Amino acid sequence: MAKANKRKQAQAQRGATMVVNDDFRQLIGERLLDGADPEELAQQLAAGGVPLALVQAEILRALKSPYLRAAERLAHRLDKWEWVLQNRARLAANDPHGMEIPVLERTDAAQFYRDHYRAHRPAVIRGLFDHWAAREKWSLDYFAQTLGSREVRVQWNREADQDYEGNAGAHGAFRPFDELARLLASPEPSNDFYVTANNSDQNRQVFAPFYRDIGEMPELLHEGGAQHGFIWIGPKGTITPWHHDLTNNLLIQMTGRKRVRMVASHDTPLMRNHRHCFSSWKTDELLPGPAAEGRPAVLECEIGPGDAVFLPIGWWHHVEGLEQHIGMSFTGFAWDNDFYSSYHSFHDM
Repeated sequence: MAKANKRKQAQAQRGATMVVNDDFRQLIGERLLDGADPEELAQQLAAGGVPLALVQAEILRALKSPYLRAAERLAHRLDKWEWVLQNRARLAANDPHGMEIPVLERTDAAQFYRDHYRAHRPAVIRGLFDHWAAREKWSLDYFAQTLGSREVRVQWNREADQDYEGNAGAHGAFRPFDELARLLASPEPSNDFYVTANNSDQNRQVFAPFYRDIGEMPELLHEGGAQHGFIWIGPKGTITPWHHDLTNNLLIQMTGRKRVRMVASHDTPLMRNHRHCFSSWKTDELLPGPAAEGRPAVLECEIGPGDAVFLPIGWWHHVEGLEQHIGMSFTGFAWDNDFYSSYHSFHDM
């Protein structure tokens, strides 16, 4: 009988070794660092078929590891930083205008820098580029007549990939613009194709004629800064999912309307930031409204032709095309905007 029990134990351990690998040990470490009770964790993991004694031994091994103790010190630092951010979020929640994105009718450089750029607050601004030739000339027909069948780089076949934004590099394709123009003219919404900032390097030459229609924006951008902008062309229905940028950004609309939702950077701990600058929140999961348990406050605005929206560095945003649209984005501000050089978190979180 004793030999039979030993054989069963040996068989169970041999089967468990296929489960208790480094991935399993990493799971234990992550759960412990998240504050899991060791005994409760053992019971939960054993419910998956691994012998309880073996799980308990692995947890004890992890608890004694100097590597885990070092990771715990890092976790304590992160807890402290998260506490600081949460305090900022609580203070922001007391602002009677905290859920509003102000709309400015023009602005001068000093006012914008004081109230928005330095203050780290978004804004919708009107009248910034009414003097540009592009304001009157740009349309789908104008682009189609200018480009004809010339090929442009586009994000393509996006709907086949749930993580199309994170995998943007795999969705680049060249298409004749007259083909895109026919698709863009359709009233049916689509998120399957989109000319975005990710395509700008390849499209700089083909879009060169349109940059002649762009002027200066001395209130916000340095001299020549507008000439380094990125062109966006998409159908109704495009979705740029929740993410944050690595610079301050200015998004403008020439044609069509977009809905922009935002979450302040101090609510990053609630943004399910699983990789790099991306969030795993889905479009319909995070809707406008004040903060709730486990959910950040979400602001919303709509921009149309002639509007610009300032997206502060690190603010999370989600953008939806409500109509066929043409727009641009800019990072060439008149003030320091090099936050990218000190960013190193491109990996999984």
